[in-house]
Amino acid sequence: MRYLYQDSVELSMQRDFVQDMKNVLEVVRNVCPRESAVISTKKKIEMRKNDRDQRISRVQRFETDTRLQLDAIAANDETDDVKICKKSVMDACTACARQQVEKIGHDCDKILNNMSEEIDRDSKQIYEIFEAFLEFGVYNAACKHSLATDEGGALHGEFTAELGDLSVVYELWLREPVTIKRLVGSFTVPLWGTSGILHKEDVVKMRDVSNCRAVSIEYTDQYVNATFEDKKGDERIRIEMKRATNDYALLYGTGDAADLTKDETIAKQIDGANTIKLMNAVINYVEDDKNRDMSNLKSMTFDERDVIKDSASFDALKTVLAEYGNVARECIAHGASKSELVIKYESPDGDRTERYIPISEIDACFAQLGGHGRELADAFGLSAPAE
Repeated sequence: MRYLYQDSVELSMQRDFVQDMKNVLEVVRNVCPRESAVISTKKKIEMRKNDRDQRISRVQRFETDTRLQLDAIAANDETDDVKICKKSVMDACTACARQQVEKIGHDCDKILNNMSEEIDRDSKQIYEIFEAFLEFGVYNAACKHSLATDEGGALHGEFTAELGDLSVVYELWLREPVTIKRLVGSFTVPLWGTSGILHKEDVVKMRDVSNCRAVSIEYTDQYVNATFEDKKGDERIRIEMKRATNDYALLYGTGDAADLTKDETIAKQIDGANTIKLMNAVINYVEDDKNRDMSNLKSMTFDERDVIKDSASFDALKTVLAEYGNVARECIAHGASKSELVIKYESPDGDRTERYIPISEIDACFAQLGGHGRELADAFGLSAPAE
């Protein structure tokens, strides 16, 4: 599927931008009210704690003042009768003060626990909303996938995305081990060998490594590296490829691996097209969520603050929306209308279909959120034209 602007120029991001725009607005609609509720509840908790501390302080101060007053009253009368009365009154005051402090604390704890449960509930929902969106919804982030396997099992590791002060980390587990054969079918590498019975001579022989499975994968926007081994670990192939140019190095061996691409004779026998196809298949395999057993949002920080715990969702969304705004302005520049964002998607058979979203719909989403909505709208940077 190809994604085009309305004038048929390819989108800078080969994504269904209209659907992504709808997705990010849905995130905004669901996250922002919950974030506001969390911030409000946190303020109420602080106010409740201050009120509790002040009430306890007043009770304790009353007990202290009572003791001082009793001391002053009984200062000139040290008879046993007065001492007994003084002690009795003070004991009663102390007991009452202790009971009142415990009651204030107990009543406050019940309220604070309920408020904390509200924060936990809203925070969990914010986490779940972000978890479903962030892995594929952050445009122009610097992304990195790093996966490896334990004893030939399924690949697992982390996916990281960084955009400005925003940093996102996912924990990934793939469903099952994957072989080269599953990714691209037959795959061979040329190796030096010998032939002949009486007269041995060095010759290039093609070695079938199709059954080797992936044991480590690492890729960013700049490169993709993958290592494959047979079940016993006796045979290892590592391929390192630059994504911009498709230049690659193919290394073979378990010890000091030999770079086959540096041997002119061997390099001529390498199937370059299939090698590039394999590395692209590696990326597609990891990014296809059908191949994943688990994908969990491990952490999300903004300026080193935990976005969920420290209520930094608005800041995170402003960073994301700024990138969406850049693509939106490109849509306007390449479109016939200034009041809607239009893209086309082209199917493999050449059919093209237009999709659009009115800018007024985007503005309406932000307008529902008050002051925070205005901040998000400013970050997005595109408003519907005046009627």
